[in-house]
Amino acid sequence: MQIVKEIYKLFANSPIPKKKIVQTTLSVVNALPHQLSKRETQWGKCTVSGKIFPLLGITISPDPLVQGQNAVFNISGDFEAGATDRLGVGFFKDLEHPPLYGFPTAVCGDEGLPNCPIKPFKFVYKITVPKISLNPYFIAVVLGDTSSQTILACAVTQVGGGSEESYPIASYPIASYPIASYPIAE
Repeated sequence: MQIVKEIYKLFANSPIPKKKIVQTTLSVVNALPHQLSKRETQWGKCTVSGKIFPLLGITISPDPLVQGQNAVFNISGDFEAGATDRLGVGFFKDLEHPPLYGFPTAVCGDEGLPNCPIKPFKFVYKITVPKISLNPYFIAVVLGDTSSQTILACAVTQVGGGSEESYPIASYPIASYPIASYPIAE
């Protein structure tokens, strides 16, 4: 597995370009199945080289995300974020390879951002969701310190990839319902 240092190489001592790719490797600790009854996106903890990191609090709007449309990520955590911290949102085919799309940004101290440090960490990040034809794909959100090359927190979710088993109602053919076999008029 690749080390997350790659994410910080992109951010260190340079302005943050909006389209630069965030290179990181993450793996899902707890695979969270999409629940039909609860449609909000479920975020799980992630690991890098076996180390589990604190979970970021994330809500997204719209939820679920719409490809090609603007989205808002509300990101929070119970820790302090400083001037050398960067946030990256990455869209992945799988978590063993670099992201297909990456959206890095500073979180404080730059023009238009709050003063550093931020505690507790709260950040609103707006992006345009890329068009991804894969099913499933993954979204990872990572907050880290570029000076020490450490991760403060992260979160990951899987988008798509559900089967009929994960959506019980989808596996029932309509002909199996008793009402479908009753003659209407005899």
